Amino acid sequence: MSTRGQQVITQIREGIAEGRFPGGARLNEADVAARLGVSRTPVRNALSVLAAQGLLDYTPNAGYAVRRFTAKDIAQIFRVRTELEGLAAGMAAENGLDDPTIALLHDIMAQTARLVALRQWDAQVQQMFLPLNRTFHEQIRAAAKNPFLIDMIHKTNDVPLFDLIRWRWFNANLLRQTHDEHGELLDALLNQQSRRAHRIQSEHTYRSGRRMIENWSLTETETRATL
Repeated sequence: MSTRGQQVITQIREGIAEGRFPGGARLNEADVAARLGVSRTPVRNALSVLAAQGLLDYTPNAGYAVRRFTAKDIAQIFRVRTELEGLAAGMAAENGLDDPTIALLHDIMAQTARLVALRQWDAQVQQMFLPLNRTFHEQIRAAAKNPFLIDMIHKTNDVPLFDLIRWRWFNANLLRQTHDEHGELLDALLNQQSRRAHRIQSEHTYRSGRRMIENWSLTETETRATL
């Protein structure tokens, strides 16, 4: 795909995340092209890609529309996810961590500590932190040794909008808080404290969900005010 084509995809994705293309809005190829100052070809390709990613709905003879997500949708998903993530952490603590997993989690904590020490949150820090955060939680889920549980957690994570908005309102203070919570969770896992691990992970997931819900509610309100 050309650089221009990727830029158009990024612009539309950001427009959805920021509410400029609100849920339910029809995306007419010609109108979007004019709005972005590009030809219709990259827009046509971008709409197809974003539909495949689940951000747009396509209806024959009607075209593309932004998929609707509400704060209530996010709340319902996180209510389930909070329980599942907590259960996985508790099971991981019961099972105990093997030496390679312990070494990897300690390394992730050390790398995250260096990012926290920068006392900033920008695109570069985010790019470094996201894979560390993802691997940290993936290792804990794997340690639960329950493929059915892991599959259910993946389904609650597989919401395209989340990838767009999850980190929009993050900052250096939240990075430090996340690092501290990861440290508490790791301590519970190392000491095989199942109930404590369950509680820490559940609270960690709950707080993440609340931030997303509150900020997405604000985005919805601001979007309605401009319509």
